[in-house]
Amino acid sequence: MKTDLVEIFQTIRASLQPYATRGYTVHENSETGYDLYSEKNIEVDGKNITERFFAGIYISGNEVEVNLNTTDIDTANQNLSDLGSDKSGLKITELDHNKLKEVETLIEIIHTNFKEKEWI
Repeated sequence: MKTDLVEIFQTIRASLQPYATRGYTVHENSETGYDLYSEKNIEVDGKNITERFFAGIYISGNEVEVNLNTTDIDTANQNLSDLGSDKSGLKITELDHNKLKEVETLIEIIHTNFKEKEWI
């Protein structure tokens, strides 16, 4: 069981980093934050969108936040915190194998949604 925030952050970031080769662009890559965006130009409701948040991980206070773009995804049964602006996520203070698998599965679900919507 990992309880050190830096170690938790680095472990989850290692799971998120491969998505940078799947069509996402790194916007922040620091010791306390890492996030990815899609930069595919698309039109939604008559508006041109040039970038869309995909996922990010941040050390925030005494926890690690995993933020996910949950546009058009029902998060009611996922035990996710509402982070506003079509973002939901997890607040993590301890990380074990099962929690890491949960995070990785959620990231893959969001990636699948992006592919289906042709956002990447």
